[in-house]
Amino acid sequence: MAFAVYFFIGWISIICFFVQKKKLSVVENTVLFLCVLIVNLNWTWLIYEELGFITYSHDTWNFIAYLIKRSIIIPLIVLISLNFGRTDASLFKKLTHIIVSSLVILAVTSISHYLKVTTVKDWSILYDFSYYVALHIFGLLIHKWYQTYIVEKENEVLTR
Repeated sequence: MAFAVYFFIGWISIICFFVQKKKLSVVENTVLFLCVLIVNLNWTWLIYEELGFITYSHDTWNFIAYLIKRSIIIPLIVLISLNFGRTDASLFKKLTHIIVSSLVILAVTSISHYLKVTTVKDWSILYDFSYYVALHIFGLLIHKWYQTYIVEKENEVLTR
């Protein structure tokens, strides 16, 4: 059951990302996806494996559902949110996008707890929410860094 639910959510995330009118280029989206994925992989490794606050199911299909959530759904939802909020000038709109996106990821995480894909030991869902907000802010900072250093350096090289 969990695999089917996460497979469906994963496909919905992929379709939403590809149908969405993107504000970022393909290279920017790729860099952001990989950076968010790396941070998310390390975070889940630290919380699940090393500290043991959350455990995942050892059932094969539930574990695949966990992998879909960790490696596809969370980075894509962050990326969809960053593509929505890039051109908005106000800080309020960016924060609204981040909070709504974090709540969506939190709902996906709650489904994982409900379907016994993951089991919580000494963990609060507020920690997850804080992490997801921080992950969005990390994505914004990576995008700012990319725009500042990589794109401007490329433009300098092209104008010479």
